[in-house]
Amino acid sequence: MDAGTTPPITLVELAKGLAHDEFVFYYQPKVSLVGGKVNGAEALIRWKKPDGTIIPPDEFIPIAESTGFITEISRAMFPKLVADMLILNDMDASISIAFNLSSKDFESPEMLELIRSAIESHQIDPDKLQVELTEAAIIDINDPNIRNNLNELVKLGVKLAMDDYGTGYSSIDTLSQWPFSVVKIDQGLIRRMVESEKSTTIVQASIRMAHQLGINVVAEGIESANVYDFLLHAGCTDAQGFWLAQPMPLAELLAFIRSDRRWSALPAGLIHMAQLDHIHWRKTLIDQVTTLAFNHSKEKSVQGVSAEQDPHRCKLGVWYYGLGQEFKGISTFDELEEPHRLLHEQGAKLIEAARNGSTREEITNGLRELTKLSSIVLGLLQELENEAFFQAAEQNG
Repeated sequence: MDAGTTPPITLVELAKGLAHDEFVFYYQPKVSLVGGKVNGAEALIRWKKPDGTIIPPDEFIPIAESTGFITEISRAMFPKLVADMLILNDMDASISIAFNLSSKDFESPEMLELIRSAIESHQIDPDKLQVELTEAAIIDINDPNIRNNLNELVKLGVKLAMDDYGTGYSSIDTLSQWPFSVVKIDQGLIRRMVESEKSTTIVQASIRMAHQLGINVVAEGIESANVYDFLLHAGCTDAQGFWLAQPMPLAELLAFIRSDRRWSALPAGLIHMAQLDHIHWRKTLIDQVTTLAFNHSKEKSVQGVSAEQDPHRCKLGVWYYGLGQEFKGISTFDELEEPHRLLHEQGAKLIEAARNGSTREEITNGLRELTKLSSIVLGLLQELENEAFFQAAEQNG
Protein backbone atom coordinates (compact mmCIF):
# COMPACT_ATOMS: atom_id res chain seq x y z
CA MET A 1 0.00 0.00 0.00
CA ASP A 2 1.38 3.44 -0.92
CA ALA A 3 2.34 5.80 1.87
CA GLY A 4 -0.51 8.10 2.75
CA THR A 5 -3.13 5.81 1.21
CA THR A 6 -6.13 5.26 3.48
CA PRO A 7 -6.64 1.54 4.18
CA PRO A 8 -9.98 0.11 3.05
CA ILE A 9 -12.79 0.11 5.57
CA THR A 10 -13.52 -3.29 7.12
CA LEU A 11 -16.82 -4.88 8.05
CA VAL A 12 -15.74 -4.82 11.72
CA GLU A 13 -15.27 -1.04 11.53
CA LEU A 14 -18.67 -0.64 9.87
CA ALA A 15 -20.38 -2.67 12.59
CA LYS A 16 -18.58 -0.70 15.30
CA GLY A 17 -19.58 2.62 13.71
CA LEU A 18 -23.22 1.57 13.53
CA ALA A 19 -23.20 0.33 17.13
CA HIS A 20 -21.76 3.67 18.28
CA ASP A 21 -24.44 5.65 16.40
CA GLU A 22 -21.89 7.29 14.07
CA PHE A 23 -24.07 7.26 10.95
CA VAL A 24 -26.09 10.40 10.23
CA PHE A 25 -28.28 11.82 7.49
CA TYR A 26 -27.36 14.77 5.30
CA TYR A 27 -30.14 16.15 3.13
CA GLN A 28 -29.77 17.52 -0.39
CA PRO A 29 -32.73 19.77 -1.29
CA LYS A 30 -34.78 19.20 -4.44
CA VAL A 31 -36.40 22.13 -6.26
CA SER A 32 -39.68 22.02 -8.16
CA LEU A 33 -39.32 23.32 -11.71
CA VAL A 34 -43.06 24.01 -11.60
CA GLY A 35 -43.25 26.04 -8.39
CA GLY A 36 -39.66 27.28 -8.20
CA LYS A 37 -39.13 26.38 -4.54
CA VAL A 38 -37.86 23.51 -2.41
CA ASN A 39 -40.36 20.65 -2.46
CA GLY A 40 -38.27 17.82 -1.08
CA ALA A 41 -34.85 16.44 -0.22
CA GLU A 42 -32.82 13.28 -0.61
CA ALA A 43 -31.60 11.64 2.61
CA LEU A 44 -27.93 10.71 2.16
CA ILE A 45 -26.04 8.62 4.72
CA ARG A 46 -22.74 9.96 6.03
CA TRP A 47 -20.37 8.38 8.53
CA LYS A 48 -19.40 10.96 11.13
CA LYS A 49 -16.40 9.84 13.18
CA PRO A 50 -15.96 10.95 16.82
CA ASP A 51 -13.26 13.43 15.72
CA GLY A 52 -15.76 15.10 13.34
CA THR A 53 -14.35 13.53 10.16
CA ILE A 54 -17.05 12.83 7.58
CA ILE A 55 -16.60 9.64 5.55
CA PRO A 56 -18.48 9.81 2.23
CA PRO A 57 -20.74 6.91 1.21
CA ASP A 58 -18.60 5.76 -1.71
CA GLU A 59 -15.97 4.69 0.83
CA PHE A 60 -18.25 2.40 2.88
CA ILE A 61 -21.45 1.60 0.95
CA PRO A 62 -19.73 -0.82 -1.51
CA ILE A 63 -18.48 -3.08 1.28
CA ALA A 64 -21.82 -2.78 3.07
CA GLU A 65 -23.55 -3.89 -0.15
CA SER A 66 -21.14 -6.74 -0.93
CA THR A 67 -21.34 -8.20 2.59
CA GLY A 68 -25.08 -7.71 3.05
CA PHE A 69 -24.46 -5.41 6.03
CA ILE A 70 -26.37 -2.71 4.15
CA THR A 71 -29.61 -4.19 5.49
CA GLU A 72 -28.41 -3.61 9.07
CA ILE A 73 -27.58 0.01 8.25
CA SER A 74 -30.94 0.60 6.53
CA ARG A 75 -32.96 -0.83 9.41
CA ALA A 76 -30.97 1.14 11.98
CA MET A 77 -31.26 4.42 10.05
CA PHE A 78 -34.97 4.28 9.19
CA PRO A 79 -36.20 5.31 12.68
CA LYS A 80 -33.88 8.33 12.45
CA LEU A 81 -35.42 9.19 9.09
CA VAL A 82 -38.91 8.98 10.59
CA ALA A 83 -37.89 11.30 13.44
CA ASP A 84 -36.46 13.82 10.96
CA MET A 85 -39.57 13.63 8.77
CA LEU A 86 -41.76 14.42 11.79
CA ILE A 87 -39.71 17.57 12.42
CA LEU A 88 -39.90 18.55 8.75
CA ASN A 89 -43.63 17.92 8.65
CA ASP A 90 -44.19 20.24 11.61
CA MET A 91 -42.51 23.03 9.66
CA ASP A 92 -43.71 22.30 6.11
CA ALA A 93 -46.05 19.39 5.40
CA SER A 94 -45.44 19.66 1.64
CA ILE A 95 -41.82 18.44 1.81
CA SER A 96 -41.17 14.90 0.57
CA ILE A 97 -38.10 12.84 1.44
CA ALA A 98 -36.29 10.33 -0.77
CA PHE A 99 -34.55 7.45 1.01
CA ASN A 100 -32.01 5.20 -0.75
CA LEU A 101 -32.45 1.49 -0.20
CA SER A 102 -30.85 -1.61 -1.67
CA SER A 103 -32.67 -4.48 -3.34
CA LYS A 104 -31.16 -6.57 -0.53
CA ASP A 105 -33.34 -4.62 1.91
CA PHE A 106 -36.38 -6.29 0.37
CA GLU A 107 -35.16 -9.90 0.27
CA SER A 108 -37.01 -10.34 3.58
CA PRO A 109 -40.06 -8.43 4.88
CA GLU A 110 -38.34 -6.62 7.78
CA MET A 111 -37.75 -3.30 5.97
CA LEU A 112 -41.24 -3.35 4.48
CA GLU A 113 -42.76 -3.93 7.92
CA LEU A 114 -40.74 -1.07 9.43
CA ILE A 115 -42.14 1.27 6.79
CA ARG A 116 -45.66 -0.15 7.15
CA SER A 117 -45.56 0.36 10.93
CA ALA A 118 -44.46 4.00 10.56
CA ILE A 119 -47.31 4.64 8.12
CA GLU A 120 -50.02 2.82 10.07
CA SER A 121 -49.01 4.62 13.29
CA HIS A 122 -49.35 7.93 11.37
CA GLN A 123 -45.74 8.90 11.97
CA ILE A 124 -45.19 9.52 8.27
CA ASP A 125 -47.39 10.29 5.27
CA PRO A 126 -46.65 7.64 2.61
CA ASP A 127 -47.22 10.24 -0.10
CA LYS A 128 -44.21 12.15 1.25
CA LEU A 129 -41.81 9.20 1.19
CA GLN A 130 -39.88 8.05 -1.87
CA VAL A 131 -37.77 4.91 -1.89
CA GLU A 132 -34.92 5.11 -4.40
CA LEU A 133 -33.45 2.03 -6.02
CA THR A 134 -30.71 2.12 -8.64
CA GLU A 135 -31.54 0.91 -12.12
CA ALA A 136 -28.73 -1.67 -11.91
CA ALA A 137 -30.16 -3.11 -8.69
CA ILE A 138 -33.61 -3.51 -10.24
CA ILE A 139 -32.31 -5.15 -13.42
CA ASP A 140 -30.53 -7.83 -11.35
CA ILE A 141 -33.64 -8.77 -9.37
CA ASN A 142 -34.80 -12.35 -9.91
CA ASP A 143 -36.06 -12.97 -6.39
CA PRO A 144 -39.89 -13.04 -6.28
CA ASN A 145 -39.78 -11.99 -2.62
CA ILE A 146 -38.13 -8.70 -3.58
CA ARG A 147 -40.69 -8.05 -6.30
CA ASN A 148 -43.60 -8.84 -3.95
CA ASN A 149 -42.23 -6.66 -1.15
CA LEU A 150 -41.70 -3.71 -3.52
CA ASN A 151 -45.22 -4.10 -4.88
CA GLU A 152 -46.55 -4.09 -1.31
CA LEU A 153 -44.54 -0.94 -0.63
CA VAL A 154 -46.23 0.82 -3.54
CA LYS A 155 -49.64 -0.37 -2.33
CA LEU A 156 -48.93 1.43 0.95
CA GLY A 157 -48.73 4.68 -1.05
CA VAL A 158 -44.94 5.03 -1.03
CA LYS A 159 -43.44 6.31 -4.29
CA LEU A 160 -40.81 4.15 -5.96
CA ALA A 161 -38.02 6.06 -7.72
CA MET A 162 -35.47 4.69 -10.19
CA ASP A 163 -32.11 6.24 -9.33
CA ASP A 164 -29.25 6.71 -11.82
CA TYR A 165 -31.60 6.32 -14.80
CA GLY A 166 -29.64 5.96 -18.02
CA THR A 167 -26.67 4.04 -16.60
CA GLY A 168 -28.05 0.52 -17.13
CA TYR A 169 -28.78 -1.53 -20.18
CA SER A 170 -32.54 -2.06 -19.94
CA SER A 171 -33.99 1.25 -18.73
CA ILE A 172 -37.10 1.22 -20.92
CA ASP A 173 -37.84 -2.45 -20.28
CA THR A 174 -37.33 -1.93 -16.54
CA LEU A 175 -39.73 1.01 -16.46
CA SER A 176 -42.38 -1.08 -18.21
CA GLN A 177 -42.20 -3.86 -15.60
CA TRP A 178 -41.95 -2.00 -12.29
CA PRO A 179 -44.33 0.48 -10.59
CA PHE A 180 -42.03 3.51 -10.70
CA SER A 181 -43.60 6.94 -10.27
CA VAL A 182 -40.28 8.85 -10.38
CA VAL A 183 -37.09 8.55 -12.43
CA LYS A 184 -33.87 10.34 -11.52
CA ILE A 185 -31.73 11.01 -14.58
CA ASP A 186 -28.12 10.14 -13.85
CA GLN A 187 -25.95 13.14 -13.01
CA GLY A 188 -23.31 11.99 -15.49
CA LEU A 189 -25.76 12.44 -18.37
CA ILE A 190 -26.82 15.85 -17.05
CA ARG A 191 -23.23 17.07 -16.69
CA ARG A 192 -22.23 15.86 -20.15
CA MET A 193 -24.96 17.92 -21.82
CA VAL A 194 -22.65 20.95 -21.93
CA GLU A 195 -20.21 19.06 -24.19
CA SER A 196 -22.23 16.26 -25.80
CA GLU A 197 -25.16 16.74 -28.15
CA LYS A 198 -25.89 13.03 -27.83
CA SER A 199 -26.28 13.32 -24.04
CA THR A 200 -28.62 16.27 -24.51
CA THR A 201 -30.77 14.25 -26.91
CA ILE A 202 -30.88 11.30 -24.49
CA VAL A 203 -31.98 13.60 -21.65
CA GLN A 204 -34.70 15.21 -23.79
CA ALA A 205 -35.97 11.82 -24.95
CA SER A 206 -35.96 10.48 -21.38
CA ILE A 207 -38.00 13.43 -20.13
CA ARG A 208 -40.52 13.00 -22.94
CA MET A 209 -40.85 9.25 -22.40
CA ALA A 210 -41.33 9.64 -18.64
CA HIS A 211 -43.95 12.32 -19.27
CA GLN A 212 -45.89 9.97 -21.57
CA LEU A 213 -45.78 7.28 -18.87
CA GLY A 214 -47.03 9.72 -16.22
CA ILE A 215 -43.72 9.54 -14.33
CA ASN A 216 -42.10 12.56 -12.67
CA VAL A 217 -38.51 13.36 -13.64
CA VAL A 218 -35.77 14.52 -11.28
CA ALA A 219 -32.55 15.75 -12.91
CA GLU A 220 -29.47 15.17 -10.73
CA GLY A 221 -26.12 16.91 -10.97
CA ILE A 222 -27.21 20.43 -11.94
CA GLU A 223 -24.14 22.64 -11.69
CA SER A 224 -25.07 25.78 -13.65
CA ALA A 225 -27.91 28.19 -14.38
CA ASN A 226 -27.75 27.28 -18.07
CA VAL A 227 -28.40 23.60 -17.39
CA TYR A 228 -31.21 24.51 -14.97
CA ASP A 229 -32.89 26.72 -17.58
CA PHE A 230 -32.53 24.07 -20.27
CA LEU A 231 -34.24 21.46 -18.08
CA LEU A 232 -36.97 23.95 -17.16
CA HIS A 233 -37.77 24.46 -20.84
CA ALA A 234 -37.40 20.73 -21.62
CA GLY A 235 -40.31 19.81 -19.35
CA CYS A 236 -38.39 18.34 -16.40
CA THR A 237 -40.36 18.53 -13.13
CA ASP A 238 -37.70 18.53 -10.37
CA ALA A 239 -34.04 19.45 -10.02
CA GLN A 240 -31.18 18.57 -7.69
CA GLY A 241 -27.51 19.49 -7.70
CA PHE A 242 -24.70 21.52 -6.14
CA TRP A 243 -25.72 24.68 -8.07
CA LEU A 244 -29.00 24.59 -6.13
CA ALA A 245 -27.77 23.27 -2.79
CA GLN A 246 -25.23 20.84 -1.36
CA PRO A 247 -26.14 18.06 1.12
CA MET A 248 -26.58 19.49 4.62
CA PRO A 249 -27.53 18.43 8.17
CA LEU A 250 -31.20 18.60 9.17
CA ALA A 251 -30.83 21.90 11.06
CA GLU A 252 -29.37 23.57 7.96
CA LEU A 253 -32.10 22.07 5.77
CA LEU A 254 -34.76 23.56 8.04
CA ALA A 255 -33.11 26.98 7.78
CA PHE A 256 -32.75 26.58 4.01
CA ILE A 257 -36.47 25.85 3.63
CA ARG A 258 -37.39 28.73 5.96
CA SER A 259 -35.40 31.14 3.79
CA ASP A 260 -38.07 30.53 1.10
CA ARG A 261 -35.58 30.99 -1.71
CA ARG A 262 -37.10 31.02 -5.20
CA TRP A 263 -35.81 29.93 -8.59
CA SER A 264 -37.15 30.45 -12.12
CA ALA A 265 -40.30 28.38 -12.50
CA LEU A 266 -42.44 29.24 -15.50
CA PRO A 267 -42.54 25.70 -16.93
CA ALA A 268 -42.75 26.49 -20.63
CA GLY A 269 -41.37 23.02 -21.27
CA LEU A 270 -44.53 21.47 -19.85
CA ILE A 271 -46.61 23.60 -22.23
CA HIS A 272 -44.61 22.19 -25.12
CA MET A 273 -45.21 18.70 -23.72
CA ALA A 274 -48.94 19.50 -23.65
CA GLN A 275 -48.79 20.34 -27.37
CA LEU A 276 -47.11 17.03 -28.13
CA ASP A 277 -49.67 15.25 -25.94
CA HIS A 278 -52.50 16.83 -27.90
CA ILE A 279 -50.97 15.92 -31.27
CA HIS A 280 -50.51 12.34 -30.08
CA TRP A 281 -54.11 12.22 -28.78
CA ARG A 282 -55.48 13.50 -32.10
CA LYS A 283 -53.42 10.94 -34.06
CA THR A 284 -54.59 8.13 -31.76
CA LEU A 285 -58.21 9.21 -32.14
CA ILE A 286 -57.99 9.31 -35.94
CA ASP A 287 -56.36 5.86 -35.98
CA GLN A 288 -59.11 4.57 -33.71
CA VAL A 289 -61.89 6.04 -35.87
CA THR A 290 -60.47 4.73 -39.15
CA THR A 291 -59.87 1.28 -37.64
CA LEU A 292 -63.46 1.11 -36.36
CA ALA A 293 -64.86 2.32 -39.65
CA PHE A 294 -62.78 0.41 -42.16
CA ASN A 295 -60.91 -2.44 -40.43
CA HIS A 296 -63.08 -5.27 -39.10
CA SER A 297 -60.29 -7.63 -38.05
CA LYS A 298 -61.03 -9.80 -35.00
CA GLU A 299 -57.37 -9.92 -33.95
CA LYS A 300 -56.43 -8.67 -30.49
CA SER A 301 -55.44 -5.00 -30.63
CA VAL A 302 -52.32 -3.39 -29.17
CA GLN A 303 -52.79 -1.81 -25.73
CA GLY A 304 -52.92 1.99 -25.51
CA VAL A 305 -54.31 2.73 -28.98
CA SER A 306 -57.65 4.13 -27.78
CA ALA A 307 -57.91 7.89 -27.26
CA GLU A 308 -59.02 8.97 -23.77
CA GLN A 309 -62.50 10.50 -24.12
CA ASP A 310 -62.67 12.30 -20.76
CA PRO A 311 -61.16 15.83 -21.17
CA HIS A 312 -60.03 15.72 -17.53
CA ARG A 313 -58.15 12.44 -17.94
CA CYS A 314 -56.33 12.82 -21.26
CA LYS A 315 -52.70 13.91 -20.81
CA LEU A 316 -53.49 17.49 -21.86
CA GLY A 317 -56.37 17.54 -19.37
CA VAL A 318 -54.23 16.10 -16.58
CA TRP A 319 -51.75 18.92 -17.18
CA TYR A 320 -54.44 21.61 -17.56
CA TYR A 321 -56.28 20.72 -14.33
CA GLY A 322 -53.06 19.89 -12.48
CA LEU A 323 -49.65 21.51 -12.93
CA GLY A 324 -51.03 23.85 -15.60
CA GLN A 325 -53.05 25.71 -12.97
CA GLU A 326 -49.85 27.70 -12.37
CA PHE A 327 -51.00 29.67 -15.45
CA LYS A 328 -54.56 30.25 -14.25
CA GLY A 329 -55.55 33.87 -14.75
CA ILE A 330 -53.64 34.23 -18.01
CA SER A 331 -56.33 34.76 -20.64
CA THR A 332 -54.76 32.37 -23.16
CA PHE A 333 -54.77 29.59 -20.58
CA ASP A 334 -58.32 30.29 -19.42
CA GLU A 335 -59.60 30.32 -23.02
CA LEU A 336 -58.20 26.84 -23.61
CA GLU A 337 -60.76 24.94 -21.55
CA GLU A 338 -63.82 25.36 -23.81
CA PRO A 339 -62.30 24.32 -27.18
CA HIS A 340 -60.60 21.41 -25.43
CA ARG A 341 -63.96 20.24 -24.07
CA LEU A 342 -65.61 20.63 -27.50
CA LEU A 343 -62.72 18.71 -29.06
CA HIS A 344 -63.46 15.71 -26.85
CA GLU A 345 -67.17 15.95 -27.62
CA GLN A 346 -66.37 15.87 -31.33
CA GLY A 347 -64.04 12.92 -30.77
CA ALA A 348 -66.81 10.98 -29.01
CA LYS A 349 -69.20 11.74 -31.88
CA LEU A 350 -66.66 10.46 -34.41
CA ILE A 351 -66.11 7.20 -32.53
CA GLU A 352 -69.87 6.67 -32.26
CA ALA A 353 -70.31 7.41 -35.98
CA ALA A 354 -67.58 4.92 -36.89
CA ARG A 355 -69.15 2.22 -34.72
CA ASN A 356 -72.58 2.82 -36.26
CA GLY A 357 -71.34 2.41 -39.83
CA SER A 358 -71.52 6.03 -40.99
CA THR A 359 -70.44 6.79 -44.54
CA ARG A 360 -66.90 7.81 -45.49
CA GLU A 361 -68.19 11.32 -46.31
CA GLU A 362 -69.85 11.70 -42.90
CA ILE A 363 -66.70 10.60 -41.11
CA THR A 364 -64.54 12.88 -43.27
CA ASN A 365 -66.75 15.87 -42.40
CA GLY A 366 -66.45 14.97 -38.73
CA LEU A 367 -62.67 14.81 -39.03
CA ARG A 368 -62.64 18.28 -40.61
CA GLU A 369 -64.50 19.66 -37.58
CA LEU A 370 -62.04 17.87 -35.29
CA THR A 371 -59.14 19.49 -37.16
CA LYS A 372 -60.64 22.97 -36.71
CA LEU A 373 -60.96 22.50 -32.95
CA SER A 374 -57.48 20.94 -32.79
CA SER A 375 -56.00 23.99 -34.53
CA ILE A 376 -57.62 26.29 -31.96
CA VAL A 377 -56.23 24.24 -29.06
CA LEU A 378 -52.73 24.13 -30.55
CA GLY A 379 -52.79 27.85 -31.35
CA LEU A 380 -53.69 28.73 -27.76
CA LEU A 381 -51.00 26.41 -26.38
CA GLN A 382 -48.36 27.94 -28.66
CA GLU A 383 -49.40 31.45 -27.65
CA LEU A 384 -49.24 30.45 -23.99
CA GLU A 385 -45.78 28.95 -24.54
CA ASN A 386 -44.58 32.23 -26.06
CA GLU A 387 -45.94 34.19 -23.10
CA ALA A 388 -44.18 31.85 -20.68
CA PHE A 389 -40.86 32.29 -22.49
CA PHE A 390 -41.18 36.08 -22.39
CA GLN A 391 -42.07 36.08 -18.69
CA ALA A 392 -39.14 33.76 -17.92
CA ALA A 393 -36.80 36.09 -19.82
CA GLU A 394 -38.08 39.05 -17.81
CA GLN A 395 -37.54 37.14 -14.55
CA ASN A 396 -33.96 36.33 -15.52
CA GLY A 397 -33.27 39.73 -17.05
